[in-house]
Amino acid sequence: MRECKNIITIGREYGAGGRTIAKRISQELGIPYYDKDIIKLTAEKTGFTEEMIQGTEEKEAGRNIFNWFMPSGASSSYDQAILAQAQTIRKIAKEGPCIIVGRGADYILRDFPNLVNVFVYANEEDKIKYAMDTFGESKEQAVKRVRHSDTSRESYYHYLTRARWGNLKNYDLCLNSSPIGKEACADIIIEYALRK
Repeated sequence: MRECKNIITIGREYGAGGRTIAKRISQELGIPYYDKDIIKLTAEKTGFTEEMIQGTEEKEAGRNIFNWFMPSGASSSYDQAILAQAQTIRKIAKEGPCIIVGRGADYILRDFPNLVNVFVYANEEDKIKYAMDTFGESKEQAVKRVRHSDTSRESYYHYLTRARWGNLKNYDLCLNSSPIGKEACADIIIEYALRK
């Protein structure tokens, strides 16, 4: 097993395979990956419920992370939940090499050395097929799910960073998982991380 000294963040569109790719990288490199368990870890250390923290990715709001540190008054519980999740991500990253899926980790960890930021996307028809296969939905329902999920992720990222989600300049690698598959995407990310 080759040693990886990097923290890998994976931003992803719905149905592009971010979690599957992270899991493969984790197995190949022997480093942990974190996705939805960040929500559980954050809830355990705060007074927020998992539902509240999960809800931060499904709402659109109007400030960015710097407002939390400004002396302009109390922040909302929404802001506090996002900040708590950001603190959990930073704590995880300080523990050593790992993979973090979503949650604006590329931005939250931007001052960390040895960071590899990746964005994974997929063709629309593949994302719709994923939703249909996973949830047994009609095509119309799957289209709505894909659009809602991607819009929520885009809104969350913009709220956190004031940057455009999926902008290639924010990442070291941008990969379309549709033509080459998730396994090949994972292999490319591994090779890049080991060389960086």
